[in-house]
Amino acid sequence: MANLQGLLAVPPKTTKSVEFGSFVRFIANNYDDEPSKYGEAVRDFGNLREATVVRTPDKHETGLDLLCRYYDQLAAIESKLPIAENQIAIKFTWYDAFKKKKAAMTSSVYERCCVLFNVGSLQSQIAKSQNFDSDEGLKNAIKQYQGAAGSFQLLQEHIFAFLQSSPTSDLCAESTTALKLLMLAHAQESFTIKASKDMKDPVIARIAMQTSDYYADAYSSMLVGTVKGQWEKGWLPVVAAKQSYFHAVAQHRLGLVAKENKNFGEAVARMKKALDLLSEADKKGEGYFKAYDITSALRRDHEQAVKDNNFIYNDLVPEFGALEPPGKAALAKPIQFPSPAANFQDLFSTLMPLAVSNALSEYNEKKEELISLQLERLRDSTQVLNAMLADRNLPAAIEDSSGDGLPDSLREKAEALQAQGGFKALEEKIFSLPELLQRNQEILEETRKQLNDEQREDTTLKERFKDKWSRQASSSLTEKMRQELFKFSQILENAGKADQTVRDKFQAHREGMLLLSKPPGELASLLPRAGDMRDSLKGSQSVGELRGLMEEVHQLKEAREVVESTLRDPTADIVCKFMEALKTGDLDTEAITEAHLRTEYGSLQQQAEESMEKQKGVAARIEASHNQFIQETQGQLTSAREAKLKELAAAYDAYQEITDNLSEGSKFYNDLTPLLLKNQSKISDFVFARNTEKEDLLKTLQKEIAQQPSAAPTASVVPQYQQGGAQPQQPTPAPRQPPARPPPPQTTPTQQAPPPSQQAQAHPHPQQPAPYPVQQQGAYAQPPPPQVYYQGGYAPPPQGYPQQPQPYGYYGAQPAPPQGYYGGQPPPPQGSYPPQQGSYYPGYPSQPYQPPPQRR
Repeated sequence: MANLQGLLAVPPKTTKSVEFGSFVRFIANNYDDEPSKYGEAVRDFGNLREATVVRTPDKHETGLDLLCRYYDQLAAIESKLPIAENQIAIKFTWYDAFKKKKAAMTSSVYERCCVLFNVGSLQSQIAKSQNFDSDEGLKNAIKQYQGAAGSFQLLQEHIFAFLQSSPTSDLCAESTTALKLLMLAHAQESFTIKASKDMKDPVIARIAMQTSDYYADAYSSMLVGTVKGQWEKGWLPVVAAKQSYFHAVAQHRLGLVAKENKNFGEAVARMKKALDLLSEADKKGEGYFKAYDITSALRRDHEQAVKDNNFIYNDLVPEFGALEPPGKAALAKPIQFPSPAANFQDLFSTLMPLAVSNALSEYNEKKEELISLQLERLRDSTQVLNAMLADRNLPAAIEDSSGDGLPDSLREKAEALQAQGGFKALEEKIFSLPELLQRNQEILEETRKQLNDEQREDTTLKERFKDKWSRQASSSLTEKMRQELFKFSQILENAGKADQTVRDKFQAHREGMLLLSKPPGELASLLPRAGDMRDSLKGSQSVGELRGLMEEVHQLKEAREVVESTLRDPTADIVCKFMEALKTGDLDTEAITEAHLRTEYGSLQQQAEESMEKQKGVAARIEASHNQFIQETQGQLTSAREAKLKELAAAYDAYQEITDNLSEGSKFYNDLTPLLLKNQSKISDFVFARNTEKEDLLKTLQKEIAQQPSAAPTASVVPQYQQGGAQPQQPTPAPRQPPARPPPPQTTPTQQAPPPSQQAQAHPHPQQPAPYPVQQQGAYAQPPPPQVYYQGGYAPPPQGYPQQPQPYGYYGAQPAPPQGYYGGQPPPPQGSYPPQQGSYYPGYPSQPYQPPPQRR
């Protein structure tokens, strides 16, 4: 038995080509990785889509493997390169498999649903093409039909739940349910064909009866109102006929069993019912299905059973309804293909999931917050210690026993200051800060201008077209972007205040820094003189104690430098912990971060606490020894010399602090620039996408206006002289007179334009072109590709930045790069700006951290 005329294959969905270049921009804007190294992967991804869904794949398992590979690749990038309205705006257009209507969505889930539909379609086509006369062909057919049922079941139960709505009827729950049941019925039918070759009648009857039930279920699902009209011509008649056909097969086989058991009355009743069912199948099949394969055998068996019963056995032929219903054996079941496949290789394997990247950013923010806090506390303690020593003129006071010349400690400080460039080098760094600040402010303002221009134009078009302008308003899409811009502006405002504090400190110690920049001999000559104290201090206990304490201070500072250096060193990789948690579905970023920070930095925090506690004891002993030293030298120190030495010591400490602050400030601004450029690039992409959407919508509206029927022409007014009959006499209107001519305007001699030389003198600086392109109002030309503003001109968006150590202390940590926007609702927060913290005096705003580039 192999009636193959009713085997159906699901037609595939068709689609159009798309471009995936926005993957590279998304990587550049959201990952600290070199986007150019993913260019080949993006091309391979596009080629894979072309080969599997744009072009028709081979009806062979190799083509199926390729299609499943694309499905696996789609699933793999959903956590890394999310395709959605508010992430990567790639629109996929697919046509209905039955009605050829199209629908487009910006969603990787929609693309995956359509690909999964085509997996089931291709599996059904491969199954239908098998040789059902061979065991191998039947085995492959069963495998593929069960696989098709599994694909449509997966589409129905799991994937479709994330899509939330069906853009075309072939993807709706009713359609996928019916297709699953149809494929299941085909698989069970294949089992029936296989059983009829080598199994006994009772088994065949049970398998065939289950096949009939599967076709009954499929037929009922295919008649649901929403999908009843979508099926290809002949599908419903075939499915309805096969329900009756396989019921007839089951009754025929049970009739043969009854005949073998000498129950001829039952045999006659069942075979009679089988003949009725075959007749019913032929009628339901409407010419698309004919039960010719068992009809003759059934008629022959029925006639023989009737003859034997009438002439030999004379059994009572029971009513069919009184017979025991046949049993059932469900052998076919949905089998979902393994995903990902065992040999699957992710094209973007080196790109970590976006959730892990965001978790890493949050971890780095907290790590930098912890490090900045510890460094700030250590440096504040060191500054307090330096201020205490400077106020007591230590160690210069115990070195300046002769009353003239240059104390050794002051000489060392002067040499160290001059080795760093002296006063002039520090002054040049001070003057460079406003330029760095202005550069970042210009980028921020240009970015804000792009958003304002786009929103203003969107509002204008909304007012013009009213309800026809159906796209989402810009104001509802840019809230998150404007929040990011506001945070950046606050950062720059606080940084500007910190710059001013640095300049104030510089002016306060300007004279002392100038003196320390002079040669040793000149510096010594400018110091006030004092009396010789060498004899009185010889063998002084306080001097010896103070010298020992100065050595302890030196050791304390060296130990702190080691702690600070260790705090900056990279620690154990936390990415693997995030990846493992993501696999188990328990990515608790905060808990993992806190545990890791305790493990990696707990001992260093303890060392910092011990160092600050030790300083308290050293400071108390210095105070006591210095008081004794003052008593021993009472009346021998001149206030003028001591004051000058204190001033120079304080100037040296201020020089070191300002140098560190300026170094951090310069790095702060230079590191902030690429973050602002990334943010500008993302907003430029958003504006470009909105402009493209605007152009498409304008074309659609213009097309609709052009297709509207024009208004009927109004009836022309017939002149009176052409009208029949007498007309009432109308009064003759007075001739129209032109208005009175106005008096000539008062003219004054025009001023002669100056010659070019005078123009040049009037404008000593050549007029520069506007740094930003002017948006023409009312123009709807295709906008140019998005560009970014940088140092007075436009430059392409950055394609990755070299890894740099993160700033600490004075300027705080860098802000984390904001997430991309492409329309739709803003994405969920990807790490937030921590609260502003006190930093090293005067303190720059503490900002989220930008993670270092990922090198694989």
